[in-house]
Amino acid sequence: MSRDPDNNQTLIAATNGPVVEADSTGLVLRLSDRVIRDIARRLPRPPFGTPAVPAGEPAALVPAERLDAGLLGDIDAWDLQREGDWLRFVAHRPGAEGARRYRRHVAGGGVIAETPGPVLGLLSLGAGRRLTTFAGAPCFPHHVMACAPPDEGEPDLPVTGWRNRGADTMLADALLSLRHEAYRALPLIVAMPMPLPLGPLPSAAGPAMAGLDDQLRRLEELAGSLGKPARLACIGIEIGHDQAPVTAARFHADALAFMDLIAARLAPDLGTPRFLMVADAGPWWANDADANRAAIEGQHLLALRPGLHDLTVVAPSYMFAQDDLGQPTEAALLDRARIEAEALETLLRRKPWTCPILCLAERDDRRLRAVFKADGPLAIDASDPFGAGPAAGFALAGTAAGISGVEIAPDDPQSVLIHLDGPLEPLAGAQPRLDYAVGGPARGRGAAHPPACGALRDQWSLNRDGGTLRRWALPGSLVIR
Repeated sequence: MSRDPDNNQTLIAATNGPVVEADSTGLVLRLSDRVIRDIARRLPRPPFGTPAVPAGEPAALVPAERLDAGLLGDIDAWDLQREGDWLRFVAHRPGAEGARRYRRHVAGGGVIAETPGPVLGLLSLGAGRRLTTFAGAPCFPHHVMACAPPDEGEPDLPVTGWRNRGADTMLADALLSLRHEAYRALPLIVAMPMPLPLGPLPSAAGPAMAGLDDQLRRLEELAGSLGKPARLACIGIEIGHDQAPVTAARFHADALAFMDLIAARLAPDLGTPRFLMVADAGPWWANDADANRAAIEGQHLLALRPGLHDLTVVAPSYMFAQDDLGQPTEAALLDRARIEAEALETLLRRKPWTCPILCLAERDDRRLRAVFKADGPLAIDASDPFGAGPAAGFALAGTAAGISGVEIAPDDPQSVLIHLDGPLEPLAGAQPRLDYAVGGPARGRGAAHPPACGALRDQWSLNRDGGTLRRWALPGSLVIR
């Protein structure tokens, strides 16, 4: 169904998506899983002797064949059975899972844990910094899997394990850790990182979209072979400086078209697409002021006006440390995964996740007032952990005036007062703008954070592994009213 609002109108909507929609052919009613199960119970039962299994569970039609667990090799396993194309067994395996029932495809590949519920996909699209990886298997090596195309000369297997850790496998680990600590069900998660080329966002005919289609097909085939539905837990996108935007407006339009393109390729059974995004502040060596501004202003527009899409910006990238090449460090990727997992769990509880975002910049006597949307009171962190400077990341553009001081407004804990050192008069042909974490001169080698950074946050915190994670304000820029 088209997602064009002129051709597809939502008549009734709930927090998890449209309930009643209309298009040129009529009405579409989306029923809950509970209603579908109730309808199934009311339908006539099949004749006695007909296998009462849902379509898509062919393995259940084949009687289990007991085998010698020694066929699995020298591992601590027992109760080996073959059911269709799968070997099922109980084993004590490495990782946090411990002793439980597992399965492996008869053709080989990864050992996966027996899990309840649908097979969850974590899809992400980004360029170099999104795809940074480190050696080592996931903490839940049999719950975090891959179903990617094989390398040249390798067999094409339905599911394989991971031999490295990246943003998506770390996010899956973080989600599973939250559930494991709370003694909740541990789902099977398929991490699906997809590379984006440097430059403009891809079109429908490009290799990136062909790779996306293939990855989604493989996810659904894996779930079908297990007799389970497939669902997309979220779609992570990291777009910004790597797309070399020319103007903020063009970047915003291209990003919306790109998200439309992704959403149109998803089968309805995969669920309503939920986009998660980390606001890209660029690397420490970013030195093209015009491109930096276009990227940050464009992402700010996208966060404020995401169109028809369910988009949540979970964090700004300036909070995550970088190495000498501008890539995130392993500790930074772990922190990022924890933030993303907390955001996703919050959204699944149907609660908002809102990083402070600049919504209005206006004159207030001889000062400026910056109004933010946030989940709670704001704070200017006195420790300035990213080196934003005395203005906490705020700056003026299009005027000769400067900033002499910043403070949280006494009459509104979600506003910042910006004191000026002179009259706010525009430069020739320019409109004065208020910037937050838009950037400055490129930093030298060894800088852990980019010049586009700030010191404004809300009161949320997470204590993990002896450190404290905060929810920092997103980069942005607005014309001063």
